[in-house]
This record gives sequence, C-alpha cells and structure tokens, in this order.
Amino acid sequence: MMDNIFELTIVISSYNRDDKVLLSLERLFESDLTGFTKIEVILIDDGSPSPIEKLLGKLKPVPAKIEFKLVTQKNAGIGATRNRGFREAKAPIVIFLDDDILVDPDTINKIYKAQLNGPGPIQFGSYPFISHSSESLKIFARKLYGYDVITEHESFEKVDAITSGLLSVDKAKLKDVENFYKDDLRIPAAEEYEIIARFHKMAIPIYRAGHICATHNHHLELKWLVQQQFKYGQGTAEAYIKYADITDLERFAYLKSILDKLGKPGLKNIAKKIMISAPGRNILFFYCRCIERLSPKRNHNFIFGILASAYFWAGYRDGLKKFS
Repeated sequence: MMDNIFELTIVISSYNRDDKVLLSLERLFESDLTGFTKIEVILIDDGSPSPIEKLLGKLKPVPAKIEFKLVTQKNAGIGATRNRGFREAKAPIVIFLDDDILVDPDTINKIYKAQLNGPGPIQFGSYPFISHSSESLKIFARKLYGYDVITEHESFEKVDAITSGLLSVDKAKLKDVENFYKDDLRIPAAEEYEIIARFHKMAIPIYRAGHICATHNHHLELKWLVQQQFKYGQGTAEAYIKYADITDLERFAYLKSILDKLGKPGLKNIAKKIMISAPGRNILFFYCRCIERLSPKRNHNFIFGILASAYFWAGYRDGLKKFS
C-alpha cells in the first residue's frame, strides 16, 4: 500500500554479504536528504547463513528522515526477494540497490529527480567497480558492463536492457504494480531477461540514465568475472526455459539461436565445445591470467571477450541441464 508520507522506498536485498551490507547502508545514510520529507529503507535478509540482524548493532544511527525496516525470510532467490520489497514499498517511487553498492551523497537526489522529470517509469544507472586487478581488466570491464556511456550531464537512453543494482521504478506509472519481478527466477540475469521482454511487450520503455552512477564495492579480478559470466549463462537458460515467450523479442531470439548452435554438428562447434569444457576453460583462463600479469596496461579485450564468452556458454549449457 502506497503512503504519501514517503517520497521514496529503497529496497536492498541481501544474501550472505555481511562484509558489504553495513557499509552500503552507512553510505546510504550519508546521502543528502535536504529536499526530502521521509524515505523508507527496506533491507531484506534472504535467509543468510549468518543473519544480518546480528550486525545491525554496529550500524550508525539512522537519520531522522529515514524509516528503516529489516525483513527476514527463508531463502527464496533474487526475484522473490526483490519482489517482496516492491510489494511492501509504501512510496510510489522504488529504488532497488544491491547490497554492495556505495552511493554518492547526491545519487538518491539524482534518481528522484530523474523519476520526476525523466522520460519513463523504469530507469537504471551504472556502478563501476571500486578497484581492478589491472588496467587491462578495467578497460575490458568498461566495455563489457557499459561504463563507457557514463556522462556528467543528464542523459537518458532507451534500451532493451536492464541492471537491477541501481534501478528505479515509478509504481504509479506501471500497469502491473503488484509484481515487478517473477518470484520463480532465482539466478541473477534470469529475472532481468524476463523484465526486458515483458515490458517491451507492454510498450513500457526502459531507460539507461547515463548520469546516475554509484560504486560497486568489489575488487574485480578475472576469476570473479568468469564465475559471474558462468552464473549469467545459467540465468539465461533459466529464463529461456521458464519463460519461453521472451524469444518474441528479437534480441533474445537471436541470442538463443547463437547459443543453441553449439549442439549442432560441425568443426567449429566441436572446437567451441572443447573451448567451453572444464579443461578448455582452465587453459584459456591460465593464458589470460598470464597476459594480464605480463602486460597489465595493454588492451586485451579480444581474448578477455573469448574467455568471458566461454564461461557464459558453459553456464548456459549447465543451466539447460539444471532447469530442463
């Protein structure tokens, strides 16, 4: 139920991130709230092995303009957890923050202004990593995650894409205000694929706000990057299997056709199968790690791209087995 006392609801879903979430909350509490009357912050602990509640005693005092609420639940997955926050939000404008995102003092103001004056009800920003193992990996991350579109001036780009780590939604402008995500999608990327396709069919645009930016409180290394790509591949398979109609969107139909080619005969596909096998990925990873160490400032985007694709593809095939 919406409450006109609150201008914003900020939803943070967390699982097993007790080393990150308190700092994210403290940075949020340091936001410039001059223009706000009341903001709601909902932290949802998705069944963490070490409950977040034990840590809250270390948290600095909550600002007077923020009403803070902790929600605990059994592990339900990323889609259901974010969805619960969306349903419980009392404000019309909802901001989703990942539990390892560090906002700047003016980030919340920028998001709120963008929702009031911007072109559409669904907007997301960028969150570059706080540090990188090398300059070459930073160059690759900039391209892979779209950080090259970050701007200083106000900028909105209509896209068939979305990231949920720094996402804002105006519930009042959506037809389906009860559920934003799908509760049954558990692996990251799956819930975002479904959202992109569903809102495309509903003719509700999604915008990347190039001027809205925060910091991903994570040191980026090749090992973590490929693990995430494997997970995103699994999430892609989960989305295709549980919501097959997402292929009505040409982008996803094309991606699926490319991914499914691996099961067909041919020398190229045999070579790809070898590359994405566990031994093949290990060799490729070792090679990329070596060139990163030997020339940490050079552009290795081509070979890093092959490495990321190999892990994504392997994750996709693993996801097909897992969810079929």
